[in-house]
Amino acid sequence: MSARRLRLAGLTAAAALAFGLSGPAAADTLLEAMAKAYAANPELEAQRARLRATDEGVPQALSGWRPTVTARGSVGYGKYKTERRGPGDSNESRRPASVRLEATQPLYDGNRSAARLRAAQHRVAAQRARLLAVEQNVFLGTGLAFMEVVRDQAVVELTINNVTVLRRRLQAAQDQFEVGEVTRTDVAQAEARLARAIAEQVFAEGALETSRAGYQRVVGELPGRLEAPPPLASLPETKEEAIEIASRDNPEVVAASFDEQAVLEDAEAIRGELLPTVNLVGSVSHAADSGGRGNRNSDVTVAATVSVPLYEAGNVTSRKRAAIETASRMRALKEDRRRVAIEQAVRAWESLASARARLESLTTEVRASEIALDGLQQEAEVGTRTLLDVLDAEQDLLDARVNVVRTMQAEAVAIYQLAAAVGRLTAAAQNVPVTPYNYQTNYDRVRSLGWDADTVLRGGRKDE
Repeated sequence: MSARRLRLAGLTAAAALAFGLSGPAAADTLLEAMAKAYAANPELEAQRARLRATDEGVPQALSGWRPTVTARGSVGYGKYKTERRGPGDSNESRRPASVRLEATQPLYDGNRSAARLRAAQHRVAAQRARLLAVEQNVFLGTGLAFMEVVRDQAVVELTINNVTVLRRRLQAAQDQFEVGEVTRTDVAQAEARLARAIAEQVFAEGALETSRAGYQRVVGELPGRLEAPPPLASLPETKEEAIEIASRDNPEVVAASFDEQAVLEDAEAIRGELLPTVNLVGSVSHAADSGGRGNRNSDVTVAATVSVPLYEAGNVTSRKRAAIETASRMRALKEDRRRVAIEQAVRAWESLASARARLESLTTEVRASEIALDGLQQEAEVGTRTLLDVLDAEQDLLDARVNVVRTMQAEAVAIYQLAAAVGRLTAAAQNVPVTPYNYQTNYDRVRSLGWDADTVLRGGRKDE
């Protein structure tokens, strides 16, 4: 990290300590809030379920190589009458029954299964990237809600402190008025400033409750006392680096790239429908009473079947052209996602630089306002300054401190947006104290699952 960034980070920490943004040791941290959102956010859980559904495309594609086994059976009752010239008519009842077991093993399908498998794997990779995108959105929302609460908590504290100071100022003005040191105008000015400060406190407390409700929506519970967060990890050092990483690692860009590859494989699978298919078919059958009472027939056959498409009425070639055009659309969307990611990175970077420069100036303003207020108070004591001058200086100091608080919140928001643009606002990159969701477990399970007894026998329902 550069010396300038270290200096600004130290400035931010100093401002946090000076204006009450760092809570007590037991305060909640941003990483703890992220952990709670990671565990309980419904949007994130819905996206995980969507990924698990996408995983099922892989065993569906693998089924093109696996054998299929079919069993059929029948049983019935019939009366059969045969009339012949002369003697020998017959009239009998039979109960014909049959059972047949057939197995088909694909040997060659024009490489359709291979292309469908690659397409399914690309779609799984795209959905994993989208899961990271949703995870980033959840963490970004958590960070914004967290900093809004931190900001509004600090503003409430500043307004409460301002009301306390102005109450003392009003009491002092009333005491001085009684002994004739100030006029009724001075008392009225102090009363007006106190009424304004009370109104600002009420407004700040209302804004805090709104921020707390927003925090609860994202995290799942109301916040306690929040602690100003430390800088995030794994951020780019320069704007050029941010642009490069965003154009490559932004989850939306990654997902769009895999979407394009999946559609290209779809086109290849459709092309395979124009090629011959070869299957190995084996069957075992047994029939009773089929040709006459007491007859028994048993057959065992093994055969290789070849199917060659000669004319497909234009359906296959049309679907292939459509898949190619869809791939072109996905390619254009990928470029659009890349440009959007770059724009987000640049915008966040410039917002961060602006907020840091503004924070440095505002911190200087606060220090100067404190010195000015101290001097005005001393001058007012000897009669060279009026009470109004002191009240104005106190208001200037309050405004400067509130501006610092809001600028620190804007700086933090820019940091979170930058981290999201470059794909670094994730549980893994920020070391969020959670057990990461292991999407590979479900993928491996369904890939190797050739027959699911739970789904067949119980409909796949899980016990609550």
